[in-house]
Amino acid sequence: MGGFDGYDALIVKERINNIMIPLRTIWDDACSEYHWNLADPFRSIGRHLPSPTHNEREIFLYSDWKRVLEKLDPFYRTAVEVMIMTGLSSSEMAGLRKTDIKGGYLYIRTSVVRKIEKNQLKNGYRKRRIPITKELGKRLDSATMKTESEFLFPSKRGKYFNGESLRKNAWTKALKAAEVEYRHLYCLRHTFAAWSLTLGMDPNRLVSLMGHGTKKMVYEVYGKYVEGLEHDREDILAYMGEDFLLSPKRKSPLLAKANSVEISF
Repeated sequence: MGGFDGYDALIVKERINNIMIPLRTIWDDACSEYHWNLADPFRSIGRHLPSPTHNEREIFLYSDWKRVLEKLDPFYRTAVEVMIMTGLSSSEMAGLRKTDIKGGYLYIRTSVVRKIEKNQLKNGYRKRRIPITKELGKRLDSATMKTESEFLFPSKRGKYFNGESLRKNAWTKALKAAEVEYRHLYCLRHTFAAWSLTLGMDPNRLVSLMGHGTKKMVYEVYGKYVEGLEHDREDILAYMGEDFLLSPKRKSPLLAKANSVEISF
């Protein structure tokens, strides 16, 4: 089942998965009631579903990114900007609290996977702190003022930030409206890395900011040349801020109360 573009593949997969939900439920109930010890017939269904023909590691050129941002639901706009400015994953975004902002840094200490909060991150390097630049600080200030939740980016229902909900309700629609080829939400993390390298960031520093253990990921995954990205350098630097490479400390007056809480690893 190949040949689908990103949008069509997602629609088909969602429809098939919706159909499979009651079938899985019937199978699980039968196994429980009759004590069946049979292989799960749904275990390998994913390999038979259509896959988008795009490369999920594709990154954004600046002009494409601005068009998508303009079409995005305003509720999610600040969140995705923070993602592309920091390289945070959806699960890390979900775990961010206002108290994770202190002394000019954004501390990454927890993640939320399938609505379960985890203090143990993906690896030992994922617990890290990210300098709050002027432009990033503006987005964090905006997020803080918009919600009374302890979390920086709660969902519309006040629960954990949910990347899958964002994809279904806003992300895919914005890409299509902007006439930009579909790409996975995780591409924001890849774009952060590619933009940072384009601006001339020290790879060792990038490794630390992204929570990797070695430069291998930087060179093998993010270091691939992207045609035309070098022409975006001035626009990217203006967007990220002149202090992005210098990363001075910044203490936001709007977050003074949150910053009064001690944070330690």
